Amino acid sequence: MTATQTEARAQGTRTARTRASLLASGRKLFADRPFDAVAVDDIVQEAGVAKGTFYNHFDDKDALLGAIVADIRLGIEGRVTMVNLGVDDPPARIARAICVYAAMAADDPVQAHIMLRNDPRGSARESLNDGLRDDLAAGLHSGRLAIPTIEAGLLFVIGIVHSLLLATARGGERGRSILTAQQLCSMMLRSFGIDHRDAELIASQAADDIIRLRAYDPREG
Repeated sequence: MTATQTEARAQGTRTARTRASLLASGRKLFADRPFDAVAVDDIVQEAGVAKGTFYNHFDDKDALLGAIVADIRLGIEGRVTMVNLGVDDPPARIARAICVYAAMAADDPVQAHIMLRNDPRGSARESLNDGLRDDLAAGLHSGRLAIPTIEAGLLFVIGIVHSLLLATARGGERGRSILTAQQLCSMMLRSFGIDHRDAELIASQAADDIIRLRAYDPREG
């Protein structure tokens, strides 16, 4: 390796560390304060970097928050994919995905607070919701779900997720999180045309498997 290559690698490492420090500082501050109460000066002070360095990585604090939320959601969606392997029924897949969000919020309320501070109006347009769209489409086309449109179903589910994040982030016993997730999932499924008993069974199994037994966590396997 040449001296130029060595320096380039070292520079890349420093850049990655600085970005990671800014992301970590943003996580801490955005979880503790409303978005408008956090200034770029606060972020760089927390990270221990110059203000100009911040703008080498992010256009503004909105971009920083967006990167933080995207990183959190990528981690959660990866776990959603894991728990839904081998699950073909769209209502069950949707309920299990919702329970992953509730379980992760219970494990890390800081992440839940950060996600709640993100603008929910943009959530429905994110590519991370492609899996949910696919499940809603499959349920609609098979007749398993009765929803007016896929977009309406998407917004409904996003609303359920945000409600669960809010309830879970406030703290409390894990048993209460299980009950809340089960009740909201059951209500959602019934509103999507699922029979009462079927909705109760799907919701209770999802909440028990994902939140109580922690199926989303590979360390529990």
